[in-house]
Amino acid sequence: MNNQSIYKLSRSRLTAKALWVLIVALAFVSSHAQACPDASQSGASLTYTSNELYSAKSHKVVAGGGVDLAGCTSLPGFGFVMTAPDFTMTFSGNSTGRELEFRLDTECDSVLMINDASGNWHYDDDTNGSLDAKIRLPKAANGIYDIWVGTRYSGTCNATLILETF
Repeated sequence: MNNQSIYKLSRSRLTAKALWVLIVALAFVSSHAQACPDASQSGASLTYTSNELYSAKSHKVVAGGGVDLAGCTSLPGFGFVMTAPDFTMTFSGNSTGRELEFRLDTECDSVLMINDASGNWHYDDDTNGSLDAKIRLPKAANGIYDIWVGTRYSGTCNATLILETF
């Protein structure tokens, strides 16, 4: 083997090794990229009319998740939620313009985030007292509401989502 052949062989091994290191590094970075809540995904399906929610309805859920909202600069609030909403609710029959309330009863410091029927984001941390969250939307529009039940700090806890119109 002459010097030129040895140089080509060494160069190709270095190139292959550098490419391998780059692939591994990119895989590591992409697996650790910050996910954010995604309203294009669906949660457990709920369907209610304004009249049905005139009597409060409740749903058990585990609050929290692996998404740190601090890394989602386009969204309001702080805390930890799942990427997909916990619930996707179809709301109808609100021609009277009632207020629609989402509130939590939890065993921890909870947060609540909603993407409403118009695509607007709403967030709350402690409005319901005792470290629980509550969001009340005046003259709630008919349509799809995506609901995330989270925790203020990492970890999970048992929670109840309560829905009601006023």
